[in-house]
Amino acid sequence: MTTQSKTDFWQQHIADWHASGLSQAVYCDQHNLKLSTFTYWRSKQSKPRPKLIPVSMPTTSDLAELSLPGGIQLQLPVTALGQILPILWRLLREQRTC
Repeated sequence: MTTQSKTDFWQQHIADWHASGLSQAVYCDQHNLKLSTFTYWRSKQSKPRPKLIPVSMPTTSDLAELSLPGGIQLQLPVTALGQILPILWRLLREQRTC
C-alpha cells in the first residue's frame, strides 16, 4: 500500500467514524481495526500542516532573500540554498512540535 493510499484509507475511516456516532473502540471493533493505529492516524491528521510560501527569485541576482516566521529576514547566496533550506525546514518543523 502506498503512503497516499494509506492516508486515503485512514481519512475515510476517520470520516466514517465521525459520522457513525460510535466510540473509537466500538468503531474499530466493528471494522477490525487496531485502536492504537486508528488513534495514531487520527492524531496525525489533526495536526496542522505547514503552509508553503511561494518563492520567486530574479535570475539576475546572486542573492536569495527568505522571509521566515517571526519577522526574520535572511539574505544568502543562491548557491547556498540547497544546503541551507533543508536545515531551515528541519528547524521550523522542530519548533512547531515544541
